[in-house]
Amino acid sequence: MENLDINLEQLEIFEYNTIIIGSGAAGLNCALHLVEEGIEPLQIALVTENLGGGTSFNAGSDKQTYYKMSLVGDQLDSPYEMAKDLFSGGAMHGDIALIEATNSIREFFHLIQLGVPFPHDEYGGYVGYKTDNDPKQRATSIGPYTSQEMCKRLLDVVIELEINIFDKTYAAKILIEDEETPRVIGIICIDMDILSNEKSWVNLIQSIKIFKARNVILATGAPALLYQNSVYPESQIGSNGLAIEVGCVLQNLTESQFGLASKPFRWNLSGSYQQVIPRYFSIDNENNQYDFLGEIFPSFKELSRALFLKGYQWPFSSEQVENYSSSLIDLAVYYETEILGRRVFLDYTKNPDGFKIKEIDPIALTYLENTHAFEDLPYLRLLKLNEKAFSLYKENGIDLSKEPIEVSVCNQHLNGGIAGDIWWESNIRNLFSIGEINGSHGVHRPGGAALNAGQVGGLRAAQKIGHVYNENLEFNTSDYLFIIEYQLYEFLNNIHYVMFQTNKLKSQSLSLNTILEQIQKRMDKYAGIVRNNKDLEEEIELIVNQIRDVNKAINLDSNVDIILYLRIKDCLLTQLMFFNSINDYHKKFGPSRGSYLIIRENLNHKYNEHHASLPNNLRKLKFIKSDLNFTKQIQTIRFNNGNFDIEWQNVREIPNLVGWFENIWKKFINGDIFEN
Repeated sequence: MENLDINLEQLEIFEYNTIIIGSGAAGLNCALHLVEEGIEPLQIALVTENLGGGTSFNAGSDKQTYYKMSLVGDQLDSPYEMAKDLFSGGAMHGDIALIEATNSIREFFHLIQLGVPFPHDEYGGYVGYKTDNDPKQRATSIGPYTSQEMCKRLLDVVIELEINIFDKTYAAKILIEDEETPRVIGIICIDMDILSNEKSWVNLIQSIKIFKARNVILATGAPALLYQNSVYPESQIGSNGLAIEVGCVLQNLTESQFGLASKPFRWNLSGSYQQVIPRYFSIDNENNQYDFLGEIFPSFKELSRALFLKGYQWPFSSEQVENYSSSLIDLAVYYETEILGRRVFLDYTKNPDGFKIKEIDPIALTYLENTHAFEDLPYLRLLKLNEKAFSLYKENGIDLSKEPIEVSVCNQHLNGGIAGDIWWESNIRNLFSIGEINGSHGVHRPGGAALNAGQVGGLRAAQKIGHVYNENLEFNTSDYLFIIEYQLYEFLNNIHYVMFQTNKLKSQSLSLNTILEQIQKRMDKYAGIVRNNKDLEEEIELIVNQIRDVNKAINLDSNVDIILYLRIKDCLLTQLMFFNSINDYHKKFGPSRGSYLIIRENLNHKYNEHHASLPNNLRKLKFIKSDLNFTKQIQTIRFNNGNFDIEWQNVREIPNLVGWFENIWKKFINGDIFEN
């Protein structure tokens, strides 16, 4: 490190009360709430790699759902009822469920005030519909682009308030003070626009920006780069490694969500896309076509029911595979693509083989007739049922009336993530996580609950900061430089070694893209909808070795390669956390649950383990069911001095205390409620 020519006092240093890393719906909303809670706009900064590039700016479905407490008609609902339904998904803390339910209406109307056009009737009632895992009509939507419209409206106000935005800025490291009871003091960033196409140390130093901050909020979304079969927009990357490196506790990393999606245009094929009963077919390397669903379902009636229900029950669910339920379709697609190596297509120009009107399941036929959407062909039914869903593909160069689309079972959402308290603050003081990077969800969640959770999380973090952490860091620039000196040198020395070392492992030299491909293939194999523990521990050891040797095994040709290098390191560390979590679940004899199926070589009869009943070739998968149930526990994991500390905690139940008004009023006035 002593050989590095760095003058800390010449580096560009910015100071803010709060830095928000990320610029999606959760981060933008949090910035607005910070202002409402008394933090001056000039004391807030958004740091983002690509403004408008995240999931909420670019993802959607047939009618993207926003989930909130019911507000219309005589339907009985309450925050407690909604909390019970969120909590019933399993492995979720009850107080977090209650907070998300209680604040859902506030955040919903906050978006309406900003101009998001959620539909209401002539009486002003905000109508709703049932989404997956939802017993009431709490869901609402403005169409395929709900989250995109949310982001546009939120960003308009952020710009209007003149909140600082640092675009094309890569957050590379979180700065920490006090190892005993650590707290955040800022971040190290790289200005991506300054990085040159040359290998220049001077240029790299020029690109370094240091942000001094009392609070840091992670709003970077899911680690989307990890998966090859992914419906995340390609511009969504993720940065969980930032939190892992500083010792944040993460939870529920075993729990992700998967579903059928199109490729290469990445889009969720839920709702209307399935309800119109399209045709699925696969092709092999010699272009032979296969009606693979016809080989699995015993009749067209049962197939039509499963296809229709796939719209409502879009996320893959291990509980909806047997008895010809809707998720059998996902599993069949997985078998065709991952086991047989075929390509699968969804075709709206033709009806499924064996299609007969009189044999359509009544639940599908009644729906299509009541919505005046029953036409001769799937694309015509889609035009009647949801023209926006049809037009969306046409706007992206795909005419569903003329061509099929390739599909696969894709990673769609991480239900786990960073553990937070009731204010979304992590175990590292002044470090918050909101949106998908926060692990508030459990095994199941209602469709659209993630958008609500992101908005509520931003509100809660802003409230805590506004009432407790509203003063800037107390030490001056000289003190600050002294504290960060080692952390900055450690970071830069690592990059210097990769850029300029001469003792490369030439025999192991790999390109960054090759390593990324290895990471993604591993995720699809061990952390997708089918999870086999065979050779998993060997893969974990391989990742450990890869992390150890990556600096010697790669060459950086220019400074712009540094960003991909840092992303690869982030992915490797994050994958190691995922795989250790999954391996621990296997060791506890965890059964199939949520959005994945468990496969192990031997059954443990102590827990009444048995294989599920599947039709035809799918029975070869032999996924495990048992009497074990971990839904009242949450798995946590923390990276600690090179080791992984894994614990299982009992869930906190839903609080059911109605406080005395005058007592709560006094606590609120005194600010005592924010100290919990």
